[in-house]
Amino acid sequence: MRISDPGLAQPAAAAALQRCRRDLRSRVARLRTQPDDLFAQEFPGVVAALEAGFRHEETLLELLGDGWLHPRRADHAIILCALHRTVPQVEGGDVALGRQVADALDAVLALPCEPATGRMPDRAPPRRHARPRRDLVHHAH
Repeated sequence: MRISDPGLAQPAAAAALQRCRRDLRSRVARLRTQPDDLFAQEFPGVVAALEAGFRHEETLLELLGDGWLHPRRADHAIILCALHRTVPQVEGGDVALGRQVADALDAVLALPCEPATGRMPDRAPPRRHARPRRDLVHHAH
């Protein structure tokens, strides 16, 4: 499903994306301030919140026909995979690892997440090759 007039919905979707990111960053910031025992307990809940937040972002971007949706989904999948692999270690007491991950998450979530204004190109632009220098080209006689 796509919004029929993205020009009208663009500002509302951008605001919703910013709000979602702000909420996720706030959740991660609260986690980072917790003492170790609470950090380990709350880490899985933050991972679940990130998963739901990314899903919400993707839904908004899909409705707007964002041309970069698939690469964003791939980025989200990589982040979530790493988080899900980290959860058991944090729950097992490796809070230092969890804090490193939370610091990295804060940096990732600080990156802008706004709808792309154009479609993603179907393929990369052709590469320009340098022309060979005539004085270096050997001609067979």
